[in-house]
Amino acid sequence: MSFFIGAQASIHLKFMGIDIDGDFNDFKISLENKGFVYEDSYKSLHKFYGVFANEVVKLQVLASPKTNIVCKVIVYFPEKNNWAKLKADYFKKKNMYSTKYTIDKDFEFFGSPYDEGDGYEMRAVQNEKCFYNSFFLAIGGHISVEICKDKCVKVTYEDRENIKIAQKELEETSLDDI
Repeated sequence: MSFFIGAQASIHLKFMGIDIDGDFNDFKISLENKGFVYEDSYKSLHKFYGVFANEVVKLQVLASPKTNIVCKVIVYFPEKNNWAKLKADYFKKKNMYSTKYTIDKDFEFFGSPYDEGDGYEMRAVQNEKCFYNSFFLAIGGHISVEICKDKCVKVTYEDRENIKIAQKELEETSLDDI
């Protein structure tokens, strides 16, 4: 009779088949192997550009401040110059993600004083009064698709386990500062 005693393997959210886990430098190499180009870093925020879902996108990869563990990937799709194109792109991405993931919550509305059809939708976007967000359940974390103030669709992949590590390290860093 044999017994297996050990820690259960952690399941991490994936981005393009890459676990959102481990040291940033290893994650960087994996992204570069997928064709992404590294741009620059500031502390634990790292920027790339490359092709994702058949579009040239900008990526931000966040890592924990002390242990450098990757915890979040943010994708910025190309900017749109009018509301009809931006809204269509949002619903296209939302539908695309809906084919693979289950929607947890979603909402689409404008905050006062803006309304769809008033001709000021893009001003509402820039003023962060456009609330078009969809949240998806995924193994190991969460994915959100939203219209962001940069007049583009933003998709965020957040690893459930590693974001907790990053938040704890950020709190520790803040305490160290004071």
